Amino acid sequence: MHAPVVALLLAAATAAPGPWQAIGPGAERLRLDQPGLRLELFRFDLQKYRAEVVVLGPEQPRSASALRAETGAVAAVNGGFFDEQWRSLGMRIASGKTVIGLRPRVDWGVLVLRGGRARIVHSKEFRADPTIEQAIQVGPRLLSGGQPMRLKPQSARRTAVAIDRDGRFLTLVLADEPAEAQRLAEALAGLGFDAALMFDGGPSTQLALELGAVKLTLAGGYAVPDALVIRQR
Repeated sequence: MHAPVVALLLAAATAAPGPWQAIGPGAERLRLDQPGLRLELFRFDLQKYRAEVVVLGPEQPRSASALRAETGAVAAVNGGFFDEQWRSLGMRIASGKTVIGLRPRVDWGVLVLRGGRARIVHSKEFRADPTIEQAIQVGPRLLSGGQPMRLKPQSARRTAVAIDRDGRFLTLVLADEPAEAQRLAEALAGLGFDAALMFDGGPSTQLALELGAVKLTLAGGYAVPDALVIRQR
């Protein structure tokens, strides 16, 4: 067996820190604390929670904290990339309406939500469908088929989403300290996720959550023009 394979198997064997902790009906929390990698993960059963893409636009950006409070959502996390004028880059579908079209020829992924299920596909594999309820295009993908992608060396605070093979559970992933993208991908593979997609990182990274006794707010460097929110059904 080649050394890189052995290293990956060892990482998978040691990554799981323990059981998930229930924080509400259909919602769980997991903390992963390793040298050079500290994560907060919040997993939601999409039969009990609804994930929604919110496109605020360049004129009305919001912080995750303000957006969660305004919408009454359980959680809010920053979304995808945007340009210097705060215009979102990449496709956004919100409540069945295509607000921004697909950005072609980019090595990004698309989080697609419909019928209480989530999936992550490469941009070139995305196919328009009127049954799609929500979608956000960003990248890169961290995992595909349970395997880490090959990622460029880069370290930053990060948010991401991860899903199980059936797509019933959507997990928000937060690295509140700079983390290497490859290390993050390997940790998520070790935790058993099937697919994962990185959202905009660095100063954009922010998350706000309030559910039961759990309250968490990580402020970003500025407000953002789009986001993903989690609501109870």
